[in-house]
Amino acid sequence: MNVVVAIKQVPDPAMPVRARADGLGVEIDDVRWLANPMDDNALEAALELREAGVVQVVSVVAVGPAAWEGSLRTALAMGADRAIRIDAPDPVDPLPTARALAAWLAREDVALVLTGRQAVDQDQGQVGILLAGLLGWGQIAFATALAYDYGSGQMGVTREVEGGQEQWWLPLPGVITVDPRINTPRYATLPAIMRTRSKPVEVVSAHELGVEWSSDLERLAVLPARTRPPGVRVRDVSELLTQLQARGLLLCPS
Repeated sequence: MNVVVAIKQVPDPAMPVRARADGLGVEIDDVRWLANPMDDNALEAALELREAGVVQVVSVVAVGPAAWEGSLRTALAMGADRAIRIDAPDPVDPLPTARALAAWLAREDVALVLTGRQAVDQDQGQVGILLAGLLGWGQIAFATALAYDYGSGQMGVTREVEGGQEQWWLPLPGVITVDPRINTPRYATLPAIMRTRSKPVEVVSAHELGVEWSSDLERLAVLPARTRPPGVRVRDVSELLTQLQARGLLLCPS
């Protein structure tokens, strides 16, 4: 079985993000970039399936500009067998991303696509679901455990829901988006990172795939979060009620 892990490069979530002066994006000059952390969970899940003998080849694919190749090489250092970049402008919107992935996957022999449940920069969580729809494959989101059944050739998927867990069987080929609780990703060691410098990253253009790159979204504005006034400490419940009444937030019957 061949598995593809779709990854996205995002700003380091530990770094502060500032809106640009023109209100159309964020400042990226001093930002450190890395693979979306939840996509690392998806890659770890694929590598564990390979170690269990379920998967033969783990490929990572990213839809983005040349600057994203650093994250692909990190994935190779973690243990991926193959890295592919579908050349596209940045920022990358969900639907054209899914279209490009679907066009590339149509040329490949792939049984399963894994990706993080969402990217931490936009938090849209749409690419995996859109991709499954374009391919006509089944899909399950928010997976917290995977188990392959050799008898049926299906992937068992566990999802955590309010009050318990759900367990599903997904016929393959299919698309699964994983929850970060599924595992703890391994680190890419320095020797492995050094070895990946000589490994090729395959580059495919959207034109070569027959995909007309266009976005269905228009970004109107990116604004900083509103600042909130500091909180007020109160001594007891009586003072709390007095403060709420004074601000018109609590109406007490006369």
